[in-house]
Amino acid sequence: MDHVGALPYFTEVCGYNGPVYMSYPTKALSPLMLEDYRRIMVDRRGEEELFTSAHIASCMNKVIPLDLKQTIQVDEDLQIRAYYAGHVLGAVMVYAKVGDAAIVYTGDYNMTTDRHLGAAKIDRLQLDLLISESTYATTTRGSKYPREREFLQAVHKCVAGGGKALIPSFALGRAQELCMLLDDYWERMNIKVPIYFSSGLTIQANMYYKMLISWTSQNVKEKHVTHNPFDFKNGMLINLER
Repeated sequence: MDHVGALPYFTEVCGYNGPVYMSYPTKALSPLMLEDYRRIMVDRRGEEELFTSAHIASCMNKVIPLDLKQTIQVDEDLQIRAYYAGHVLGAVMVYAKVGDAAIVYTGDYNMTTDRHLGAAKIDRLQLDLLISESTYATTTRGSKYPREREFLQAVHKCVAGGGKALIPSFALGRAQELCMLLDDYWERMNIKVPIYFSSGLTIQANMYYKMLISWTSQNVKEKHVTHNPFDFKNGMLINLER
């Protein structure tokens, strides 16, 4: 949402009428994210409505989808190309060339493969400028596996003692990663305690993960030969928002 959240306001309220490009997954997921944001901020919290559901629909009708590594001639001078960024389904890094000048612009990207998405991939390019997300630029992050092991052990201890573990998570990306992590662990440990995923947005997003396997990790693609990894064996997706 922090990258697409103002788009309907920009196009429908401010009046921007230039081209808007998105990857196919981003175009599919953006209406869900935007409507969920609008509903929470306006319908639930009563905050000022910056854009309506009609604005979202009108905005998305203007979006031009693009494929990875597809070169698009925006106008006589500007040429763009998208590269896989990892991070969330559909995230891309954008290479742009104007005349002899070339830049890469990227928001969040992930250089490490996780369970549901691959690592960022980009060609070797001669650039004049790189504009990059830099939230963790000065942070050295250790291996995720000890953290995952500690998390799984804590959840296992809780449910083994008859307790219930409530795990808040972002509906897009983080939820799918947690679903896979828990589902694999439940299989290995033969745990019979049910897992419930209760976000309506998670259910909707998961539908697109099932369909857009080509944008996921190599591990998911290999498993997809026999079954869809987003059909969780031990988890039940339920919508408590109805």
